[in-house]
Formats: sequence, structure tokens, C-alpha cells
Amino acid sequence: MTPAKLSLLCAAFLGFALAASVQAADPAPAETAAPAASSQSGKFLADRHIARGMKCETCHTPDHKVKQSGDFDVCVDCHGGYEEMIKKTDGRYQVNPHAQHEGVLPCTECHKGHKPGVNYCGQCHSYTYKVP
Repeated sequence: MTPAKLSLLCAAFLGFALAASVQAADPAPAETAAPAASSQSGKFLADRHIARGMKCETCHTPDHKVKQSGDFDVCVDCHGGYEEMIKKTDGRYQVNPHAQHEGVLPCTECHKGHKPGVNYCGQCHSYTYKVP
């Protein structure tokens, strides 16, 4: 084997070895890693919660599901139940989205946390809500 081919073979081997060692390295510790909820743009509901110092575990179980508080999403622990939300949002919209005819819906029907909110009412009505 010529010296040039031997050098090329060694360089290729070294490149593969370095790439494998980088992939095998331990991930950054949780306290230095960026929160999973962050979208970099800060436009999602989870970003607001992270900005206020909340942790993922405040709303999620270890297997990443939304925690429950009785029969409701854990949201009611901080934001209050439907009656309280009806009062908080009274007069802010054309029609109060929390005082609607569908009954008590899970908060996550509209408020998605890690994705843009959904205007559930807009599926049938022409109300335009900017859902956080």
C-alpha cells in the first residue's frame, strides 16, 4: 500500500472514530439543557409557563402526559375551574368561549401548550378567537 493510500485510510478511520465518540457522549445535564417546552420563538402557551419559572413536571407526568386534577386537566389548580374562567374572560370576547353550550370541555381541547391553540368554537361558528 502506498503512503498516500495509507494516510487516506488512517484519516478516514480517525474521522469515523471521532464521529462515533461524539455520538456516544452523554447529553448535557438537565439544568443546562434548554427546556423542551421552548419553541425558540416563545409563541406557545408552554413558553409562557416556562418564562414564569414553571417546570415541565408542574403540568406533566414523568411519561409526558398532562396531569389530571380530579376530572379536569391540572390547569384548574392554577387557573381555576370553568366558573372562575367564565368570570375572568367575561366581556373580553364577542362570545365568552368558556361560557359555551358544549358543556365543560377539557382545557386542552383549545389550549395545546406546545402547539398553536385551537379555536374549538370556530369549527361551527364564525367567532374569531386568538387562543393562547
